[in-house]
Amino acid sequence: MIWISEMTLPRWRDAVYHLAATLAAALAAGTAGAQTAASRVTIDLAANRSSLTANLPDGKALNLRAAWDMPSGNVLQAELLDERKFGQSGGVAALAYTYRLDTAWYGIGTLALGHGGPNWANQKVDVQLSRKWLAQQQLVTSVALYDARFDAGRSDRGARLSATLYGQMPAVIEAGVIINRSQPGSVRSQMPYASAVFGSHGAQQLSLRASSGREAYQALGVAGGSLVDFHSRSLSANWRQWLAPSWGWTAQAEFYRNPAYERRTLGGGLFAQW
Repeated sequence: MIWISEMTLPRWRDAVYHLAATLAAALAAGTAGAQTAASRVTIDLAANRSSLTANLPDGKALNLRAAWDMPSGNVLQAELLDERKFGQSGGVAALAYTYRLDTAWYGIGTLALGHGGPNWANQKVDVQLSRKWLAQQQLVTSVALYDARFDAGRSDRGARLSATLYGQMPAVIEAGVIINRSQPGSVRSQMPYASAVFGSHGAQQLSLRASSGREAYQALGVAGGSLVDFHSRSLSANWRQWLAPSWGWTAQAEFYRNPAYERRTLGGGLFAQW
């Protein structure tokens, strides 16, 4: 079990920079020649900055992700996030494991631990079950259940339903909905979303995502109060460009709006595979 304390969280930024040295080494190795086998490890390092309206303070984030593809077909993923939003600093450490049950079924379990205030869950558990359909298994349906615990006794519980279609169009298409109940007050919310990924692995990929629905709670910092049971929408785009067979760069942009403010985010980063 990972324990996150007041002393641990400020050191997360140092941990991200330390692990970034692994990324730099992989980038140097990637320029030496092309890969001869499928990538087993992928590391992404990205940073972004956000500007907000309504006199709310700007935000920023530093994110490190790693994924290990195992010979068994299972996948282990890890993430470190150091973030500042609404004038408060916080972060998340997460582990996820994808387990292949058979040729058609797989499951994903995720544990995330956070610290910093009401916008970061102290603990979140997410369990997902997915199945592949059709002759070439190009349709995947998934159902996930999650439980998140925050400061001051607040909690989120809900489900995520989604369907993903591969191979029938020039893009991978996904549509889904997040159904949530938050306490206190038993506030219900639903957030439908849709996404598409264009391009090919090893060259370039463009990911687009849109969502529009209701949120239950959002804290706006000490002076901003809280939003409860409100509508929001977001549009985001992510670009992934390979510069060599084993490394490349990423760029991201997001626009978010709710009745209280608008947020615009721009970011970029590097990734390596070996």
